[in-house]
Formats: sequence, C-alpha cells, structure tokens
Amino acid sequence: MKHSITIAWISLCLLTVISCNEDSEIAYIEYQPQIVVEGRIENGGKAIVLLSWSASFRHELDTAYLLGQIIRSAKVSVSDGEQTELLTLGVDNRYLPPYIYYGRTITGEVGKTYSLKIEYRGKTLRAETHIPKPVPLESCRFIKDSPDDSIGHVHIRFGNTSEEYYQIATRVMIRENIFTPCLHGNLSSLQFGKNETVSLRIHKGPILYPEEQFETYFTVGSWIEVEFRTQSREGYDFWNSWQNEVLNAQNPIFPAYTSLKSNIQGGIGIWCGYGVYNYLIQAK
Repeated sequence: MKHSITIAWISLCLLTVISCNEDSEIAYIEYQPQIVVEGRIENGGKAIVLLSWSASFRHELDTAYLLGQIIRSAKVSVSDGEQTELLTLGVDNRYLPPYIYYGRTITGEVGKTYSLKIEYRGKTLRAETHIPKPVPLESCRFIKDSPDDSIGHVHIRFGNTSEEYYQIATRVMIRENIFTPCLHGNLSSLQFGKNETVSLRIHKGPILYPEEQFETYFTVGSWIEVEFRTQSREGYDFWNSWQNEVLNAQNPIFPAYTSLKSNIQGGIGIWCGYGVYNYLIQAK
C-alpha cells in the first residue's frame, strides 16, 4: 500500500522560510528551523498530533530527510478544562511520517475548548481550539458532465446554518489513506445568506507526496469518502494559506516562498477542532 503524507506537515516543511542567495546584494540570512505542529480533534474522536522540525525550501526533499525531521520525544498534552491527557507516541505505517502522538482518554465534544501544550528541548508551544457544531449535508452525489465520460465531480448541498467556517475534504478509498482538502473547499458562512441552501461542485484537492497528483476530478468506479467539516477562523485561515501556496508553487512567475498562517504560540502549524459528518459514495 502506498504511504500517504500529512498535508500540513509536508507543506510547512516546504514553505517555511526564505534564505537569501550569497551572491545577492542582500545579506545572507541563516535559516532557523522551527517546530512544526499538525494537530486536530473532532467530535467523537481523539486528539492527534504530529511534530517535526521545519525545513528550508531549498533542501532536497526525500523520504530519508523527512524521517530525520520528525520529533519523537516531546511531551504532548491536551486539556479540555476538566482533565488533562498526556498523548502517547504511536506508529501507523499507512502514513509518512508514521509517528503520531495519539490521545486515548479525552473524546472531542461539540462546543468544548481544547488546549494543546508541547514541551521539547526547553521550548513550550501552546495553542487552543474548539469544536464547532457540525452541519449535515442534504445531498452528496457523483455527477458526470456527459454520459460517456469516465470522470466526474462530487456535488453537495447543505443548509448554511453555521456561523463559523466550512471545509470539504475527500479520500479515494484504497488509493489514498488520508483526507485531502478540496480545491477551494474552505468556505465562510458569511459568503451565503443565513439558512440559505448552498449547492457546490467539489474539485479534488492536490496531493503532493509521494506522487504529485493535481487532477481535480474523480474517476468512475472509485469509492469516495466525503468529510464535511465546520472549523474555526484559525483553521480557515491556515487551510486557505496552504491552498494558496500549493497553487502558487506551480506558477513560475509568482512562486510560493511564504510561511503559512499559524495559531501555534512558540512554533508554526495548526491545532484545530472540527465538527464533522462523513459520507461514502460510489462514482457511478
């Protein structure tokens, strides 16, 4: 089975800091790595956190180097205001990197706030998030533009009942191990009228590693898992900046060399709560 790499982690490794060329008139700025956090907790789920050191965008990207950036000896804890849990480092070979800090006690609840604390080599990182109320889809269908097509898109419909932000992510079963945010799949509830019925055509999001996949469609015959999320403003800002950087990275005129938005105090990355509903459909 192919490995899948977490999206925020690889993006942050690639897009963190610019170094100035020695031959330029600007003085050379020495690169200073930072601790990268990708953490999440959703309703009915446990906390998951990945840690690594950031990497200069100039460094050659390969599996050996990425594995060397992983942080495996940090003290990671999550609190819901009533109890505090120390996360346990585990291995899941479906992912690259395969080392993940897992929660086992605290279960995500809608409306609750969750604090993250990371202690490593004298550094302390903190972040806070909450889980918004999830919004169900009214419909979720696979539609082809023409009966003879072998590809198509997912179309969803939902009522704009949240006052926060939405995200749509997909995972093609067997082929992919993790959910990938859809292209232009971050939405603000303010874009629509209160309680308005919203219909959207979903474009598959780009996958960067281990093989770049930039197709925006789904193929007939595949099983597609759709995750419809509500998220906080911090999550919305982070994923919008991630998408902008991924798209700009393909543009030779305006390349992507900037840092992503972050809500991590003392580091970079994202700690986000999600209210989620999952749907499984077949592309036929």
